[in-house]
Amino acid sequence: MKAIITGMNGTVAPVVAETLQRHGIEGIAWNREQVSTTNEEEMREFIERIRPDYFLHIGMGAVEWAETLARLCGEANIPFLFTSTVSIFSDEVTGPISPDTLPDAEDDYGKYKRECERVIVNANPGAQIVRLGWQIGDEAGSNNMMDYFTNEMKQRGVIQASEHWYPSCSFLADTADALFEILTKRGPGIYQLNGNANYSLYDIAVGLKELHDTDWQIECTDEPKRDNRMIDSSVSIRPISKRLNLQTK
Repeated sequence: MKAIITGMNGTVAPVVAETLQRHGIEGIAWNREQVSTTNEEEMREFIERIRPDYFLHIGMGAVEWAETLARLCGEANIPFLFTSTVSIFSDEVTGPISPDTLPDAEDDYGKYKRECERVIVNANPGAQIVRLGWQIGDEAGSNNMMDYFTNEMKQRGVIQASEHWYPSCSFLADTADALFEILTKRGPGIYQLNGNANYSLYDIAVGLKELHDTDWQIECTDEPKRDNRMIDSSVSIRPISKRLNLQTK
């Protein structure tokens, strides 16, 4: 079996490709230097030549690209999964955030992902849209929480982490496992993945410091006060507490 995957130069897609490979699904990258993201006929030809069993649109790109990919996969009856984000919700939305909560983000990134969701649903009612939280990698060097904390230490000499901010987040490997489960065993619809039930950013920072035995200096702060936790009873993902030594709350 085969799956075309966009975003293989990013954070999430390479880990998803490894997970698919373990399950006997070959991940084939959409190489933008070789395959157009604007020429529909070229896109169609690539999809028809590969004849994938699945398509995962994880990479960034124009809204029109996402719409075309979704439509082409719908026409060819290829299961199509798009990774969206908790950032489609503004900080004014207080969790728990259900799949039915109205997206309201007005920043550029949030509005971009909102528009992608809209055009994909219209172009391909059979698509799967999966909203992800802040990803936790094993090290710095990519767009994940470990990278954020590491850079904070380098730039400020201290990590300021609020005990009143409850982010949606999950470990990359657990996200990939959950995406595989949704892709292969779930139907069309909107799904939300969050492995953080009740821990603050400060709790998580302390847990990651212990897990990786770092020399981070962590300062507990009162701000910001946010609850960005998504919930979705239709899917499951491994809780972050299974990897971090966090006290039960």
